[in-house]
Amino acid sequence: MDIRSGSVGAVSHCDVDFYSDECVIDPVSAYHQMLDGGPVVWLPKNNLHAICGYSALTESLRNHGCFRSGKGVSVNEDVNAMLIGSTLHSDPPQHDVTRAITFSPLTPKALESVRIKVEEQAKYLADEMAAKGKFDAASELAPYLPLTIVRDLVGLGEHGKSNMLKWGAATFELMGNPGDRRQVAIENLKSLRRFLEDRTTLQALSPDGWANRATRLGIESGMEPARAAELMRDYIAPSLDTTISAIGYAIMLFAKHPEQWSKLRADRSLIRNAIEEIVRLNTPIKAFSRYVAEDIEVGGVPLSKDTRVLMVFGAANRDSSRFPEPDEFDIERNVRGHVGFGHGVHACLGMHLARLEMSSLFNALADRIEHFELTGPVVPSINSTIHSLASVPVRAVS
Repeated sequence: MDIRSGSVGAVSHCDVDFYSDECVIDPVSAYHQMLDGGPVVWLPKNNLHAICGYSALTESLRNHGCFRSGKGVSVNEDVNAMLIGSTLHSDPPQHDVTRAITFSPLTPKALESVRIKVEEQAKYLADEMAAKGKFDAASELAPYLPLTIVRDLVGLGEHGKSNMLKWGAATFELMGNPGDRRQVAIENLKSLRRFLEDRTTLQALSPDGWANRATRLGIESGMEPARAAELMRDYIAPSLDTTISAIGYAIMLFAKHPEQWSKLRADRSLIRNAIEEIVRLNTPIKAFSRYVAEDIEVGGVPLSKDTRVLMVFGAANRDSSRFPEPDEFDIERNVRGHVGFGHGVHACLGMHLARLEMSSLFNALADRIEHFELTGPVVPSINSTIHSLASVPVRAVS
């Protein structure tokens, strides 16, 4: 690792291609390589500065006046032009207006109305998995609650419902650099664009669904119908992929660390903290970019106006200065402040829903399953932004 001189300080060069298949499969090694270089490093293979240290990242995310989302959070400007309009791709005060609309059914208080349904479905799923004995936690267990409950709550109509996973994966692919997967992701994103621009889409929305509610409130607030329809995107990308990713990763962790599952079974009050520790270690969204709106120094490194910088959430969650022994899985760890659900004004819109789904599921599984055993290799999923697993084959011992 060499040093790149700057006008204010010096920055370490890190020989990581953050979007290579190698780093997509094993981002943790990349996180540690970056952190070894300091809180801010230069990635020559990506032509980007990366903010990876915990303190530097959280301070920068709170500085949304300088580190802007309104010009998009992809590393590709052509993609940003396609994505701008959702709450994620906006800045205050516009961000605050749209987030107030789309977040309202996702507050802890609002979610109490669906708690019983989520818990009942979690018990049904746990019964099914316990009865099977062997199953794939990534493909059979993890998607169930998001696909059976969340898609119905969003209420995009049959066409939208059947394409949510595809559209979400494409959106996350294009927020990074998907390489050879780019063209497929572009076509899928164009399919989403056609859906949002189709005048018949609004007519097909479930009357009591979150998408219909957000669109209606957007129109009532003075937005044009086409602009209000963009609010549906707040529910398409974040509501499925990230929770599915965290659940699959959780079962892998519990299979590898049975003592942690035993602790959770014995003391269910640990479930909430266990979820935070799982999300810290997994960090489903590895990184987003930000547009630098003014010259600024971060961690002794000068960042120039009108450039982009990579905010690496996954690295910050493995920063030993904030989380001692950061690679260890400990459900009793003080995990306060982790950035697995983001940080600042753009903190994850659906984090309370994700916590409800995971807590209901882990509690139901703990009632029925003594421990998990891996029965085959864990297979990673390939996406430039989402860290997830394609296969986690396990045996559930009751």
